[in-house]
Amino acid sequence: MMLRCFSIVVLVAVVLPAGADIDVSILRAATPEAPVRPAGTSAAASAALEKPGAAAADSTEQWYRRASDLDRPGASRAELEKAAYWYRAAAQQGHSDAQTNLAAMYAEGRGVAFDALEAARLYRRAAEAGNARAQYSLALMYHLGQGVEKDFAGAIRWYERAARQGDANAMNNMAFMYGIGEGVEQSNVEAYAWFALAASRGNADAAQNRDVAAQELTPEERRQARERFTQLEQQLGL
Repeated sequence: MMLRCFSIVVLVAVVLPAGADIDVSILRAATPEAPVRPAGTSAAASAALEKPGAAAADSTEQWYRRASDLDRPGASRAELEKAAYWYRAAAQQGHSDAQTNLAAMYAEGRGVAFDALEAARLYRRAAEAGNARAQYSLALMYHLGQGVEKDFAGAIRWYERAARQGDANAMNNMAFMYGIGEGVEQSNVEAYAWFALAASRGNADAAQNRDVAAQELTPEERRQARERFTQLEQQLGL
């Protein structure tokens, strides 16, 4: 029996601004907006930004931390714009957390103009560098068809990469896809095992989904699912 009563986790969704009507399938590739230095940028920081090398490399983590300090709940528009600027500075030097956080700002239209394509581009750069949060978010964009063409196989591929780094939300969403056969052959056993693994990592949605999945298992599938769960725990070192 195919499983259909599950919920996925959407933590970094692309949310269209109010009143927006965007067909992401026909949008042209966006050009990232050029950085505009916020007021108060020091001459040394400006020089480091303009001249890649040791100075920029030494400052990358500082730029990321500065952005993180500004990017907080209740931040003003001006603070978010500065956060985006410093995230971008670090992102251009290959800082994957900065790329991921800047992508989220583009995905939400927070501190920058909403741009699903730029969000997807940044998520991809960070995901390919091994950032689990970016891998999960890129998978979600493929799953929902936002910023990229909907591609269930692509979603499964990136969910699995994030899941194998311990991301419980990715585990839950991949289990959902196994449960209903999206982008992968439907499997009650795989669905239960991944739901159970995500639940063991503290994911409340996965715990509910695991209980739903358990009701669909035959005695033999239940045995196989327990074995698969143990196998995944060992493979992932959880």
